[in-house]
This record gives sequence, C-alpha cells and structure tokens, in this order.
Amino acid sequence: MDNILAYLEKLTYPEDLPQEYFSLIKCQDPYLKIIQEQLSLDFLDELTYAQSEGIKWERQEAFSRGFRLGARLMLALAPPSAPDTHHRS
Repeated sequence: MDNILAYLEKLTYPEDLPQEYFSLIKCQDPYLKIIQEQLSLDFLDELTYAQSEGIKWERQEAFSRGFRLGARLMLALAPPSAPDTHHRS
C-alpha cells in the first residue's frame, strides 16, 4: 500500500511550486543567516537535511490520510451495492 501511495503522490505533486511557497521560504533567510554565522555552514546543512526528512514524512503521512479519507467519502457517497444474487448450494 505504501508503494501505491508514494506512486500516487508523485503523480499528483505539482510540477511548479507557487510563488507563495517561495515567499514563505524567503522569510527564513534572516534566521538561517544567523545560524550560519554563529555555528557553521555544515551545521546548517545538517539541520536543514534533518528538518526536510521530517517534513517529507509529514507530507507523505498527510497524503496517505487524505487519500484514505477520500476513499471512505467515495464509499459513503456511493449507492448501495447490487444484492448478492449468487446461488449457494
């Protein structure tokens, strides 16, 4: 199931990120500059990598939950199934 969800997430991930995303990222610049000045570029790289791994996990979890919720909603809205007409012997 995880492979299917990862595949579907790749299919639905936007090709281009909106300007709003880049504006939000730009707000981090002053803080990242201070971290780099006080610690090191290596530390900042490691911190960013660790954060991105957490964000990646959260994004995949949110996609999975949304997908499952969507499936449940579709089933709830679907008309009842046809009655079972198979003969049992």
